[in-house]
Amino acid sequence: MLKGTLEQIVRESKGIVGLAVKHLQTGEEVSINENRLFPLASVFKVPILAELFNQVETGLLQLDQRVTFMANDRIPGSGVMQLFDSGASLTFKDLATLMIVVSDNAATDKILDWVGIEQVNRLMSEIGMTNSKIRYNCWKLLSFYVGMEGLEPSVQMIDEWKRREQAVAAGQIRTITLGLQENNVSTVTEMNMLLERIAKKEVISVSACEQMIDILSKQQFRNRIPYLLPPQTKVAHKTGTIGSTVNDVGIVRLPKDKGDLVISIFTEGNESVPHGERMIARLSRAVYDYFAVK
Repeated sequence: MLKGTLEQIVRESKGIVGLAVKHLQTGEEVSINENRLFPLASVFKVPILAELFNQVETGLLQLDQRVTFMANDRIPGSGVMQLFDSGASLTFKDLATLMIVVSDNAATDKILDWVGIEQVNRLMSEIGMTNSKIRYNCWKLLSFYVGMEGLEPSVQMIDEWKRREQAVAAGQIRTITLGLQENNVSTVTEMNMLLERIAKKEVISVSACEQMIDILSKQQFRNRIPYLLPPQTKVAHKTGTIGSTVNDVGIVRLPKDKGDLVISIFTEGNESVPHGERMIARLSRAVYDYFAVK
């Protein structure tokens, strides 16, 4: 019944949609295109968050440890750190919060410099996310998008990136599309593996999971999974957008002790970002309505 409803909504999309949802208390789950690889966009910041807490747990890093942000650390796109003065001092907790709640690209790349891409991939593999792969940081992904691959970030390069990004938006130059073998990718099923482990507090430690859920629950971009849900619904989630890719993944608390859902929705080939956002919001509401009345 639920799958039929979801498939009917998906048929209205001109792009490709992947969805995985699981009710954690009963184990009931539904999926569409569950094994298809999708570009993660900024959803790749969730496994980075997990690896940061993994290294905090093992004592390699401390959440209150401060790092210095310099001018050449600025990264364009989403976030606010590109507006910070050079020399700003932030804790890893600050960076993690910015990485998630405003999807800050500079904060993400700063964390990734410390924790390491291969360590993130190793954690995903240990969880069972064997088809998921992180290959690039935010700057490299963004530089590919406007045809600036191979260049290092700097104040001058960021200005050039912004000029090119505007040209892409105006249709004056074509964006460079990375194939799945060169992108940061996962499946909706594998991303739900990570979300489930976090929601059940079964990865790293109970404290780490509680802190990750707390950060994810403060997400500022709420026009996807939470958008059509009742206003007081608790949702801990992370969005992702680049080009025609529009994603959102999260943990949803159902009302009246109905339990919790983990839900991952990946979309690509959208005719516009708002179209992808509406598709995610409608799918999320259909899932919520089905499990909330059971």
